[in-house]
Amino acid sequence: MGEQMIAKKSSIKGIALAGILGILGILFLSLLSSGCSNKSLESTEQLPDFAVSCVAVAPATSDVPLDSELLSQIEKKELDDGLYYLNNFLKKHFLSRHDVRLFSDGQLSDGEDSSAQPSLERAKKFANKLSCNAVLETTLHRYKERVGGNMTAKEPASVAFEYRLLAMPDGQVLCQDSFDAAQQSLMGNLLSFREGTGGSLIWLTAKEFMTKGLRNRLGKCSYLTEHK
Repeated sequence: MGEQMIAKKSSIKGIALAGILGILGILFLSLLSSGCSNKSLESTEQLPDFAVSCVAVAPATSDVPLDSELLSQIEKKELDDGLYYLNNFLKKHFLSRHDVRLFSDGQLSDGEDSSAQPSLERAKKFANKLSCNAVLETTLHRYKERVGGNMTAKEPASVAFEYRLLAMPDGQVLCQDSFDAAQQSLMGNLLSFREGTGGSLIWLTAKEFMTKGLRNRLGKCSYLTEHK
C-alpha cells in the first residue's frame, strides 16, 4: 500500500513538473511570437585609413521614381509614405549628433527631386552643401503596410531598403547594409524571429517595422555609431 502511495505521488509530481515545463515552454515561445523573413541580407563594413570629419545625410530615395508607370497608385502612395517616414527617422536618429549634418528642404536645389536616384554626383552635392567628407545614402525598395490590426493582421508589413556610407570625393564605400523582410508569425520562422526587428507580440505597422530594421542596420556601422 505504501509503495502504491509513493508511486502515485511520484506520478503526480511528474505530471506537475511536465505541466510546469510545458507552461514555461509556451511562455518562451510567446516571447518569440513575431519574426521576419529575410530575402536578401548582406552587410559589409570596410575600415580604410579614412578620417570622417562629418557625415552628410542625404534625403532618402526610391529605386523606382514615384511617377513611374510601373507603379500602381497604391504602390506610389506606400513608397511616398515610406520615404516620408524614413527621412523623419534619419532626422530624429541623428539629431543629437554633432558629427552628422542633416539636410533640410531649403538645401534642395530648385527643381531637384528629393527622391532622385542616388549617384556619386548627387552625393558630392550634399557633401559640398553640408561641408562633410562622407555622405549617407538610403534607398527604399519596398514599403507595404500591414492589412488588418495589430493582433489579427491578414497581411504583414513588408519593407526593403539599403544604405551606403560614401567617402568623398571618390565615393569609396565605408560601410553598407540592406534589409529585406516581411514580419512573420511565430510558426512562420522561429530561427530568424529577432533578426533586425526584435521580438514583438503584435503585428507591427510598416513604419514600426522599418524603424526597427533601420536601427539595427545603421547600428552595425562603426562610423554611424556614437562613441561616448
